[in-house]
Amino acid sequence: MELSSSFLPTELPWLEISIAIICALLAYVTLVFLLFREDIEAPVDYNVPLPEQCKPGWKGKTLDEPSIKIPGSSAIQCYNPANGQSLGLVNPATPDGIDRAVSKATEAQQAWAKTTFSQRRKVLRTMLKHILDNQETIATLACLDSGKTKVDAMLGEILVTVEKLQWTIKHGEEALRPSPRPTNFLLMYKHNEVRWEPLGVLAACVSWKYVLTRPHASTQPTQSP
Repeated sequence: MELSSSFLPTELPWLEISIAIICALLAYVTLVFLLFREDIEAPVDYNVPLPEQCKPGWKGKTLDEPSIKIPGSSAIQCYNPANGQSLGLVNPATPDGIDRAVSKATEAQQAWAKTTFSQRRKVLRTMLKHILDNQETIATLACLDSGKTKVDAMLGEILVTVEKLQWTIKHGEEALRPSPRPTNFLLMYKHNEVRWEPLGVLAACVSWKYVLTRPHASTQPTQSP
């Protein structure tokens, strides 16, 4: 059966128009989905009260003989090593207090082990956003605690910690996946694999020089169970 010459010009344009309309609708639906979908890994805003020492106009008492020990007291004297300004007193943890902290951390770790990598990235993104939003305050605190300069605080504390967080967010899940290892001819029937197993609660004794970077580096494997 042959089509008449008048059929093609009148029918084919409608087919092309229909395809174009369908493609446009699909593109519109995709755009709306990408723009309005809920990001389950979006960071959460939270606030931490500003320390008194970081408020404008604050001046601490300059100690004549700076020392972490106070005669007749078990409290720890905190001071700025750069100028000897007193930052306040801290009571050392007691054995019972440490046991309670470890017990709470153990409960938290058991709950954390049940979370997905997506939920863990949400926590890391929240930490990252908080540090970026409050980097000036954090740098000021680092300077007061360690006596370092603001430039050193921004480069050695903020920049390093932010880069570690960003790397873990991007590559943490992949880095913690089981990794196969080669075998030899005699053990060809065996399968070798490296698996990352959680250690539970860890205690880290870190230096005071990097008040943000060191503690964060000790807790960097937060992607793992």
